[in-house]
Amino acid sequence: MMERKNDKLPINVHIKNFPSTQTLMDYIYKRLDSLNKFSDMAMHLEVHLEEERGFYKGVGVLKMKGRTVRVETKNKDPMSVIDEMKDILSREIKKVKDKISKERRRQS
Repeated sequence: MMERKNDKLPINVHIKNFPSTQTLMDYIYKRLDSLNKFSDMAMHLEVHLEEERGFYKGVGVLKMKGRTVRVETKNKDPMSVIDEMKDILSREIKKVKDKISKERRRQS
């Protein structure tokens, strides 16, 4: 398990069944740092990567205020898994933000 804390979003990375390289870790942190723009909503991100029969499976668990978002992706390339995970997490966070803003407008 590797953890990197930055000013906004702590990211924990767990890798299973294949060696973690510095290049892969740098790529993970670089791609997922773009989620910092949602730091007002997101509190913590867990990334689990594992190699399974020639495929790489990625699970991302994002703890948000009052909610938890879990995404799962599978691909032959671990970097593609990270890209897909980031895209899905971004969409899910936007959905949650839109839902909250609609609820606030309704209450006003």
